[in-house]
Amino acid sequence: MHIEERLQFIDSLAPLPVLTTRSFANVPEQYSAQPHDINKPTASVMPDTIDAFLPGVSEQMIDDVNLCKLVMQNAADKLFPKEDQLFEWYKCYVDGLSKLGWVIQNKNMQEVRITKIGLTMDQVALEIVAGLIGPNPAGILANVAKKAIEEVKKSPKAIEIFDKNTKLGAQAKFDIAPVWMDNIGQANMILNCISLDARESTHGILFWKTTRQSTTIKSGAVRTYLNNKTFSGLRETLYKKYLKDAEKFIIDLPDF
Repeated sequence: MHIEERLQFIDSLAPLPVLTTRSFANVPEQYSAQPHDINKPTASVMPDTIDAFLPGVSEQMIDDVNLCKLVMQNAADKLFPKEDQLFEWYKCYVDGLSKLGWVIQNKNMQEVRITKIGLTMDQVALEIVAGLIGPNPAGILANVAKKAIEEVKKSPKAIEIFDKNTKLGAQAKFDIAPVWMDNIGQANMILNCISLDARESTHGILFWKTTRQSTTIKSGAVRTYLNNKTFSGLRETLYKKYLKDAEKFIIDLPDF
């Protein structure tokens, strides 16, 4: 795909929504801005999404990952807003990410059955990640993701942002995505989109636990990476169009 086509694609994307009067700005700030220490893990929160960054990921790369995902989730939400359009939503989302420079092999969701009881959302995410990269590397990534979720639960503002699209008593969609750098300086990520039946939860998916012997989920988990050469030609255009509005939907958590 030529750079001109990618830039035209960005130009065609929908703007981010305008916040209502009950906006995130009304929730007290918990964190004072602290510079990110690249040697420590950290995380960011967006609607339905927690991006968990391992040590070695720069602040610029964190911003790049978050903005790409927020913009394309918004685009998919506008085109496929209904609960029964999940598969179309996912395909739109990952197709869009690929046009922004993410290299993604598998673009389909599939049903996965987990036969354990009492699982929390981070443990469900670990089950899926382990199937992609093996239990030992998955355990390292899951440890960072678990700490990220613990931080989110402490922050009313982070909870409100994460739950922005949540409807209690309905199917829940979320993404807990570990992100790390490879040896040539590209961001690698487990794009870990999961949808499950959360009708038994009265406090949102962050506080959900399985109460059944088995849980069937829909998963679009896939390993992907951001091609630096491709994205470098798109970054300025994407930031110019979205950065100011995007800041209202992203919270960078403190380093762990």
